[in-house]
Amino acid sequence: MKRFVMGGVFLEVALLIIGLTWIGPSSGGHAQATGSTTAVAYKAEHPNGNVVDINLTATETVQEIAPGVTYHVWTFDGTAPGPVIRVHLGDTVHFTLTNASTIGMQHSIDFHAAMTPWDKNYQPVDPGQTKTFDWVAMYPGVFMYHCGTPPVLQHIANGMYGAIIVEPDNLPPAREYVLVASEFYPGAKPINGMYEGDYDAMLAAKPTYVVFNGRADLFKDSPLVARPNELIRLWVLDAGPTLTTAFHTIGAMFDSVYPDGNPANVLHGVQTYNIPPGGAAMFELRIPDPGLYPFVTHSFAYTGLGSVGLIKVDPQAPAAPTSYPVMGDPFDAGVTAFKSGVTLGGNGESTSTGGSTAGGGSTSGGGSASAASCTPSGTALHIVAKNAAFDTDCLAAPAGKAFTIMFDNQDPGVPHNISIYTDSSATTALFKGQLVSGPATTTYKVPALKAGTYFFRCDVHPTTMTGAFVVS
Repeated sequence: MKRFVMGGVFLEVALLIIGLTWIGPSSGGHAQATGSTTAVAYKAEHPNGNVVDINLTATETVQEIAPGVTYHVWTFDGTAPGPVIRVHLGDTVHFTLTNASTIGMQHSIDFHAAMTPWDKNYQPVDPGQTKTFDWVAMYPGVFMYHCGTPPVLQHIANGMYGAIIVEPDNLPPAREYVLVASEFYPGAKPINGMYEGDYDAMLAAKPTYVVFNGRADLFKDSPLVARPNELIRLWVLDAGPTLTTAFHTIGAMFDSVYPDGNPANVLHGVQTYNIPPGGAAMFELRIPDPGLYPFVTHSFAYTGLGSVGLIKVDPQAPAAPTSYPVMGDPFDAGVTAFKSGVTLGGNGESTSTGGSTAGGGSTSGGGSASAASCTPSGTALHIVAKNAAFDTDCLAAPAGKAFTIMFDNQDPGVPHNISIYTDSSATTALFKGQLVSGPATTTYKVPALKAGTYFFRCDVHPTTMTGAFVVS
C-alpha cells in the first residue's frame, strides 16, 4: 500500500512539472507573438465617478446612401449611422433622448452597452417629448445603440442605429476607425426624387445596398489611411438589421480579434470573423507594405452592394490622432468631432428622377392617373398607403353628394391621413382626416363638395404623399 501511495505522489509531481513546462513557454511565446492589447478583467467592478452627458435627437431627414440615391432616413442627430459615442469603462452616462420626429412618430433608445430596465428606460417617446436616464458602462467594448420602437426592423433599417465604444484603460495607442455595417431597402421608385424604405423587402431580407457607415463604397472613394507597421484598431459593428458581416481584409491578417471588443476575449491570426447583427468586434492588425488593402464582407452575394472599403498604407500618411472625440463623425469613421445634422447629400434637393406632379402637388409615387383622366365611379372611394406612398395620385367623387374614403394604412407604426384642400398651397381645408398609425384601416365620411379640382395629401408627409382630388 505504501509503495502504491508513493507511486501516486510521484506521478502527480511529474504531471505538475510537465504542465508547468508546457504552460510557461506557450504563454511567453503567445505574448511575444501578438504584441497587441493586453487582456484585462472583462468588466468594471464599480463606477469610476465620472459622469458623461450624452444627448441624442431622433428625427427624420434625407441622406445620399449611394451616388444619386437620396433616401428618407430615420436618424439619431440627422445621420445614419448616428454619431460615434465614446465613453470610458466605469463612466456614468447621463443620457437624454429628444424626439423631434418630422412625421409624428414615436422613437426610443436601446443601448446594448447598458444594464437598465427595459420597461422604464427603453420605452417609446412621443414627438416633442424627452426622456432622461442614467446608466453605468460596466463592460468594455464596442456596442450597438438603436431605436427600439416597434416595428424595430423598420426603425433600424431606415437608419436609427449607431456605435458606442466603452474604452478600457489599458489600450495601447493605435490608429482607430469605427465601421458600422448595415443594410438599406429602398422602394422600387423614388417619391418626389427621394426613396422610402420598403418594409416588405426588409421582411424578406432583400437589401438593395449593404454598406459601411451609411453609404455604398464610402471608404472605397475615401480610403482609411495608415502608415506601414502601424497598429491599426478597427471597431466594427454590424447594425443589420438582419445580415451577418463576414469581416475580412484582403492582403492582410488580423493579429488579434476581440469579440464584442472586450479585451478579455481574444483570438489571434484570424483571416475572417463573423459578426452577427447586433454584435461587434475589435480588430487589430499591422500592415508592413505600402499599398491598398480592401476590407469587405466576405459574403459575396452582398459585397457588390456597397460593402467595400480600402485601407491605404502610405509612409507619408498623416500621424494618427492622439485622442478621439466623445461624439465622432460616422462618415470619417469617428476620427473627427460630430457636427449635428451633417449628412451626405442631405440638403433636401432631389438627386434622383421622380414622377410627374398631379393637381399642382408632388407625385405620390404610386399612381399614374392625371386629373384629366380621373372621373368619379361612385361614392365609395378607396386608397392605400404603403412605404410612405399612396397607391394613386388622383381620387374622384361625384359633386353634391356625401362620400366615403376607405383608407388602408399598411405602414407599421407610421401615422398617415387623408386631407382635402382647395389647392396645393394647403391653406384652406375642405376635409381633414384623423391620423391613423399602421397597419390599420379606417373609413372617412366626407360631406358633399362642389364641382372642381382640388388637392389631397397626408398631413404628416405633405410633400411626398399628395395628389389631385376631382369632384364632378
